[in-house]
Amino acid sequence: MEREAVTVNRRRTLMAVLGAVVALTALMACLMGCAPQAKPAASDSGDAATEESADPMAGQPVNWTMESDCATCHTVEAESATDAACPQDVAHEAEDITCVQCHTQEDVLATEHADVKFGDKPASKATVDTVDPATCISCHGDLAEVAALTADSTALTDDKGTTVNPHERPAGAKHEENPATCTDCHNNHSKDLPKDAMKYCAQCHHRGVFECGTCHELRDRETA
Repeated sequence: MEREAVTVNRRRTLMAVLGAVVALTALMACLMGCAPQAKPAASDSGDAATEESADPMAGQPVNWTMESDCATCHTVEAESATDAACPQDVAHEAEDITCVQCHTQEDVLATEHADVKFGDKPASKATVDTVDPATCISCHGDLAEVAALTADSTALTDDKGTTVNPHERPAGAKHEENPATCTDCHNNHSKDLPKDAMKYCAQCHHRGVFECGTCHELRDRETA
């Protein structure tokens, strides 16, 4: 009888221990379920970097005015002010010429910036439509005055070796019907103004030849 009593006590003790273990396990599971869940880690470092570098202003209206800092968005044009390949831009920078001193057409600029938001990709080039030729003339003089300064220029030399003064347009019906403006040839942020000017001339001058009689007529005379 004594042995049986010991056995029964051992079983009771074991059952009590097992019960306590089960109860403790259930309690821990309950507590873990109620605890706040940790935020899952970013899938990779790229996601974390993107989240950290997000611009808080992205998507917000720019609310452009003539006093706005153009360099905030137009970074390419801003860099040209210190680029030796753009001597005309560097010269303007040295004279403290600001963007809106050349880009004076406020109504056009206001329309262009009406729906612009921070984070939008800016136009690859600031439009020349916002530059009034009168603004250029106010500093550089009219076409006749500038032509006197570039009388010895060889910037415009055609494929046949003919050189013309870039600011002296010979009289002629075509020239009179299509008067040139400063921005037809000049982009202040350009790295190759002569090339820009040749593109303009080539709209009428076949294959970049300025003087008539230097192509077909000359060839016909040579073969006669």
